[in-house]
Amino acid sequence: MKVATAPARRLGRFHLLRELGRGAQAQVWLAHDPRLDREVALKLLDPAADADALSLWLHEARAVSRLTHPHIVPVFEADEHDGQSYLVFEFVDGPTLSEARRRRPQLPAREAVTLLLGVLDALAAAHEQGIVHRDLKPSNILLGRDGRARVMDFGIAARTAQGDGRIVGSPGYMSPEAARGEAPVPAMDVFAAGIVLGELLAGAPLMRETDPMRAIQRVQVEDLVLPATAKVDDTLRGIVQRALARDVLTRYDSARS
Repeated sequence: MKVATAPARRLGRFHLLRELGRGAQAQVWLAHDPRLDREVALKLLDPAADADALSLWLHEARAVSRLTHPHIVPVFEADEHDGQSYLVFEFVDGPTLSEARRRRPQLPAREAVTLLLGVLDALAAAHEQGIVHRDLKPSNILLGRDGRARVMDFGIAARTAQGDGRIVGSPGYMSPEAARGEAPVPAMDVFAAGIVLGELLAGAPLMRETDPMRAIQRVQVEDLVLPATAKVDDTLRGIVQRALARDVLTRYDSARS
């Protein structure tokens, strides 16, 4: 990732140290908070963003503020300074799972399962609060230097069964029912977690499709399968395949399950 630096730049009390990443409507900076003398991740909303983007922004802050869990990146603060909206998160000193997989695309079964157990525990905590993440994928999982996985980016999380018919999520990790625009249920996150685990075990994507619309169409009519080359026993293979079941009634109904 290209890293930009911003010596002497400030936002309110925060000293912006370097850019960590950016998306379509936000930038994330490493910042120093002198009030508590700690480094934090500061997420800045594009000032040109529309009202819908600001609504999603505040939604993320409210969703994460309800979740206190060692495997979820916490939000410390949501505020605005001179017209600049921002969220303050814990700074996790480590790569995303997506970045880590560029060096080690395939993990031994025990290591992959241990990593996913933390992710599933985080999802279970969210589900028990009635929140479905809806965008679980390797780039939304941070790996701390302590080896602990932390789930982040609840920007499109939704309350259980409160859908509006829109298709939201990331093609390649989206469940069949999410691809149809159905109301959010925990099983959607289970499907995504099954894909993440399957990819760690296989060392390759389970959905090989570069066109987003094709990926959304295919997941509704094709079964995703853990390749025979993945070095796993029958029990673990069965767990992955049940998580990937196209029929939501056949799949695990929750991350806790």
